Amino acid sequence: MSYPSTSGAGPGGLGIGLANTIHSEVAPTVPLHSLPLSFGASDPELQFQDEPGGSSVSSSRTRYLNRSEILSQYRTIAELLSQTDVSYLNIRDEARPVPYDSIEPLKLHAQILQLFPTAFDLSGLVKEQGSGTAVFESKSSEPSPPVINQLNRDFGFSYNQQIQSPPVINQLNGEIGVSYNQQIHHVIANDVSTLSSKKSKIKKKGHTDTPSSVQLQPDPSELQDAVVGKFCEMLEDFCSRAEIPSDDQNEVEWVSLPVSDVRMLVNEIISIRSKKLLHLVPVDILVRLLRVLDHQIHRAEGLSIEESEHSDSDVFSLVFCALESIHASLAVMANNYMPKQLYKEEIIERILEFSRHQIMDVMSAYDPTYRAMHKPSENGAVEGDEDEELDAELGSASKKRKNIKSVKVKRTLNKVSGAMNSILQKLCTILGFVKDLLLIERLSDSSILQLLRTSFTTILVDNIQILQLKAMGLISGIFYSYTQHRTYVMDEIVQLFLKLSSSKRALRAYHLPDEEQRQIQLVTALLIQVVHYSPNLPEALRQEANGNPILEVSVDASYAIKSHEAITDTCCHFWTRVLQRFTSVKAQDVSELKAMIENLVSDLLTTLNLPEYPGSAPILEVLCVLLLQNAGLKSKDISARSMAIDLLGTIAARLKHDAVLCRRDKFWITQEVLSGDSDNQGFQKDACSICFDKRVEKAAFRCQGCQRLFHADCIGVREHENPSRAWYCQFCHCRKQLLVLQSYCESQYKDKEGENYSGLENDSEVSDSFTKVEISQQMLLNYLQDAGSADDVHLFVRWFYLSLWLKDDPKSQQKFKYYLARLKSKAIVRNSGMVSSLLTRDSVKKITLALGQNNSFARGFDKILNMLLASLRENSPVIRAKALRAVSIIVEADPEVLGDKRVQLAVEGRFCDSAISVREAALELVGRHIASHPDVGIKYFEKVAERIKDTGVSVRKRAIRIVRDMCTSNANFSGFTTACIEIISRVSDDESSIQDLVCKTFYEFWFEEPSGSQTQFSGHGSFVPLEVAKKTEQIVEMLRRIANHQLLVIVIKRNLALEFFPQSTKASGINPVLLAAVRRRCESMCKCLLERILQVEEMNNVDAEVPTLPYVLALHAFCIVDPSLCMPASDPSQFVITLQPYLKSQVDNRSVAQLLESIIFVIDAVVSLMRKLSHHIVEELQQDLKHMIVRHSFLSVVHACIK
Repeated sequence: MSYPSTSGAGPGGLGIGLANTIHSEVAPTVPLHSLPLSFGASDPELQFQDEPGGSSVSSSRTRYLNRSEILSQYRTIAELLSQTDVSYLNIRDEARPVPYDSIEPLKLHAQILQLFPTAFDLSGLVKEQGSGTAVFESKSSEPSPPVINQLNRDFGFSYNQQIQSPPVINQLNGEIGVSYNQQIHHVIANDVSTLSSKKSKIKKKGHTDTPSSVQLQPDPSELQDAVVGKFCEMLEDFCSRAEIPSDDQNEVEWVSLPVSDVRMLVNEIISIRSKKLLHLVPVDILVRLLRVLDHQIHRAEGLSIEESEHSDSDVFSLVFCALESIHASLAVMANNYMPKQLYKEEIIERILEFSRHQIMDVMSAYDPTYRAMHKPSENGAVEGDEDEELDAELGSASKKRKNIKSVKVKRTLNKVSGAMNSILQKLCTILGFVKDLLLIERLSDSSILQLLRTSFTTILVDNIQILQLKAMGLISGIFYSYTQHRTYVMDEIVQLFLKLSSSKRALRAYHLPDEEQRQIQLVTALLIQVVHYSPNLPEALRQEANGNPILEVSVDASYAIKSHEAITDTCCHFWTRVLQRFTSVKAQDVSELKAMIENLVSDLLTTLNLPEYPGSAPILEVLCVLLLQNAGLKSKDISARSMAIDLLGTIAARLKHDAVLCRRDKFWITQEVLSGDSDNQGFQKDACSICFDKRVEKAAFRCQGCQRLFHADCIGVREHENPSRAWYCQFCHCRKQLLVLQSYCESQYKDKEGENYSGLENDSEVSDSFTKVEISQQMLLNYLQDAGSADDVHLFVRWFYLSLWLKDDPKSQQKFKYYLARLKSKAIVRNSGMVSSLLTRDSVKKITLALGQNNSFARGFDKILNMLLASLRENSPVIRAKALRAVSIIVEADPEVLGDKRVQLAVEGRFCDSAISVREAALELVGRHIASHPDVGIKYFEKVAERIKDTGVSVRKRAIRIVRDMCTSNANFSGFTTACIEIISRVSDDESSIQDLVCKTFYEFWFEEPSGSQTQFSGHGSFVPLEVAKKTEQIVEMLRRIANHQLLVIVIKRNLALEFFPQSTKASGINPVLLAAVRRRCESMCKCLLERILQVEEMNNVDAEVPTLPYVLALHAFCIVDPSLCMPASDPSQFVITLQPYLKSQVDNRSVAQLLESIIFVIDAVVSLMRKLSHHIVEELQQDLKHMIVRHSFLSVVHACIK
């Protein structure tokens, strides 16, 4: 596809019709000069609305744009065109230039070209040859690059012309096509315009009369040579200004260069680096440049801005010039494919030493404590070498902080804060280049150790978070590239944790990405990042820029196993050092070290199951393994066993919490993962799978794979993006992606002999060969690849995930190449027809959580729980109590754990423990959740009720409270009567607090007025509220199963007086309203009892049974406490008249005797209080009593009658 010349105006000039539109409407359409106005529209005659119609549309449009008010804005239009990005467009093959022969010259076009010659070039577009798909170059993110234009593919680059790129598979209509995305170097706009203008002048000499003449495109090699040549001239000029020849031909004097010149050099180097042409510069020029820069650094050695009093002094200039020189030197040496002659050890060491010195100055300026502890004293003597001080014990740092006067330090900081901030920013850039240099050139061990010591020092300093993050990246890079120093790095990380002062231990300054109000300690973030770098990512996979196809990377299949072993070794080394320190520390420091470990575990649990931090799970898993062995539960040190139980309980509780959260989550991808490989058809086909809304007025898509329905707004798709072809959800999209990857891997090995690759036998097996877990894993990898950063952090994270998944795959050896393809799937599979493949972070977190339930760490929950239950049988009561509390934390996360038979037997066994504290802890464990889970409460009720008679006061109290909660939380609790019997048995307890607790419990059961008004009555003409009748029946049911009613008498007596109230309440006086309420309630109960006596008697005519006995006994109990309760104001003789007929009973047995004795007591108590009683009733009572004295054989009845 070619484009017409745009180098001038005239008959062949290009006209652009600008409607009266706003900036945002013009920007995406202005540079499309070669496209018809109707491009993309259904109407081929589409024109701008404000253009005149008719046969003279073209001429009218031109005249319209030649107006003075439009021509006056040509500078603004040119600037707009220069900033317009058209790289997102996909130019089709059938696009043709609009014919311009009939258009008159356009002045606006000519004026814009004079100001901006390349305004109408489509140099931002790169068209894919043969694939019909546009592949666009990513913009450089280097700082301050000049304006860069990409070359058109019309330059004619061939595949073997120094261009290599991985194959790109486009899945279109089910076919697999391979195309090659050629990588084209960027060229400075001025250079392009210079060369093109020269050739255009030659062309114009022979074709001045041809209005449609086309420029000859310059040769790419000539463009490269021009850019490199111009850059070399600049370097020669720069070096010549720094060198002054001396009388001796072999000696050269060096001049200090201005900072502005070195900064300009840095910009030029960064610019040519972005074009990937720096390695083409002759080596002798680069060696000379580095020598010049080295002398600029050497001139500033030993200088410090902090020691300078004036910001305009020579010290400032020399230091900043040295920093810029370091920036330039590292930009050269950290570039790929540079000659080995550049990497001179003395230059690198000088760069590192000067950088270390400046880092110390920055730390001193930003942290007064560091300045006081590490800077020279006032008499000039240095307090010790920096490296030695780093390794010293810093446990007293917090004490030193209190005694340090930082006034002078703060005043100095204020003077140079601007300069120090500039140095800080530059040092961050330098450390980034140093990390790149480590991956290119092997540095000496001394240099590496110096870098590590300096980087570790920054972690303990305040107020330099940016520099600390860069130092963390540098440490991780060294850990990855220099395996011989891994042990030293891990030991230093352990020392960092130990050196944290008490004031800093809880300081969490590292913010997690996209997590509001969630931070962790900086040292914890460093540990996780180092673990991410431990799985030995193959160097060929890390270097994405080399363009080699992924499957051509030579990596042994056993690499995956070694990677997982490296992860385990790293974690094991760290925790072994920490736990060894715990067992050897002094007794007074145990609590401090334990707090440090607990904070670390808390940080790891915070990052657990977050997509960017897969390293947290293996770190915690290794800790659990060690704690379950000799370093923890099997240790001889009781403090180590105690800490192990606490940590294991916390970790197991988090595992259970995540399992419950995942189980309850209704997110559709989570449901797919949890359903296993079975077909999950439980979703509603007429409702959105995300919001579960069935409204049909919303725009929705239906997946052609799983037939799920999705609202457009739920998946982040705009309605006008409705696809014309079949649409697939993210899950089915990833399934197709894996199909393409696996098919591609097989195609690469199909013709190779001796390959033991487990490919695909036939297409029918392909669609069913991917598990739902595998598809969800790929969704996570795609998200991390889309969110990739410039420093390859997410590449290491993706490789970390693959290392963990390969460990659990039994066919990992045969499928290793397939896993490599999954690592960089975006480089192989593109344009698969997905409307929107982006997942929200919240969705990815849910996917990560679901996948986390399948890893070995989550599967270890049962083993942790079993070991904690086994610890319940330890000889030490302290350990048993700790174990119970640990199990209690797990139960807090999921109370259904109490229903586990193993847990029930273990906990019930501790109900009878010899130690009171253990028995109390066991009850505490059950008591928190037994009321809220009735099904679990029934299992434990009997054993808990037995503890009401425990010898321990605290145990008895806790048991009573648990039983009370069980009864009050469930109105239909089947064990209520048994609970009342067990509780009332302690009303005469030796401990007064338990007596009060029992009475208060029954007050809540029976005597407390309900909050709502009572409007329902028991029926049968009764005036007793239904709620009171139910409570009265509960009292009667209890009396049916106990020997006597004396305990009930005590309860009623103390409740009528509210004696169980706290002493402070009784001292200030009990509210008489409460007393009156209790009395009214007791009177209602007595009335209810009297009514029930009559009702039961009428329903039962069998003389052998006495169903009224419990009701009479209850009435007897109330009458013992206060006979006036049986004297209603409306009819004081009601109870006497109602009960008197029962004295005529002819039955003579023990039950009747007990009944008569209680009735006689009630009648006697009431009659004695009555001032006047009917003479007829008195005579009848006397006659009945005389007959009973003569007739009855039970002395208790006779004595009652005589009385």
